[in-house]
Amino acid sequence: MGIVNRFGAALGAVAALTALAGCETAPVTERSQFIIVPESQAIQLGADAYQQIRSETPVSNDAKMNQAVQEIGRRIAAVADDPGYDWEFTVFEDSSPNAFALPGGKVGVNTGLFKVAQNDNQLAAVMAHEIAHAIARHSSERMSRQIALQGGLAVAGAASPAAAQYSQVLAQAATLGIVLPFSREQEAEADEIGLIYMARAGYDPRAAVELWQNFAAYGGDRPPEFLSTHPSPDNRIQRLQASMPKAMEIYNKRNG
Repeated sequence: MGIVNRFGAALGAVAALTALAGCETAPVTERSQFIIVPESQAIQLGADAYQQIRSETPVSNDAKMNQAVQEIGRRIAAVADDPGYDWEFTVFEDSSPNAFALPGGKVGVNTGLFKVAQNDNQLAAVMAHEIAHAIARHSSERMSRQIALQGGLAVAGAASPAAAQYSQVLAQAATLGIVLPFSREQEAEADEIGLIYMARAGYDPRAAVELWQNFAAYGGDRPPEFLSTHPSPDNRIQRLQASMPKAMEIYNKRNG
């Protein structure tokens, strides 16, 4: 069996696993999701990872940063499609302009993010994005896809005694063809959901575009988009602008 046929077998196995699994629906976008990881298990994994991060990375004592992150995070969680998570918002002493979300509502914001997010509205864009990741169960979805993918590769590898020599090629092809583009899809979805959440909370959604313009100006080395788990700032801005009319309608009614 050739590499193409082996990869096809892997994809067929993934499709079979997907058909057998129960489907979830993402908030706001109503996209069907393939999730087989139990929510309780994902929440425990998120809590464990959060504690590990806290043990390895200093927590910031900056009162102004902590106040902003706590207030914005709780305002957004209060109007989001919250499944009842025990939300925690922590500022970490890390110079990289980044933030993250873990299953169960654990959200971390690096001090370095304040170099790019220049006001509360822009910070709200980041935090709404991270809260969207958590509520949409994107981590569970990625884990489910990986479980299905590994199962598919195992099926493909068993198809021929000589398959072992192709396993690395198959894994790389699967990563480039499935895992990374899907992660970019989740990033775009979190942008769209987050835009709605920040508008509901009374933060100006137009600040999300300003934020990514800041990121583009901030620069730094970035890999080509097709090898990255994140869309480029320009593509993010285009997608955000496409979702802006709906978000602005919510924002104007909230502040009207």
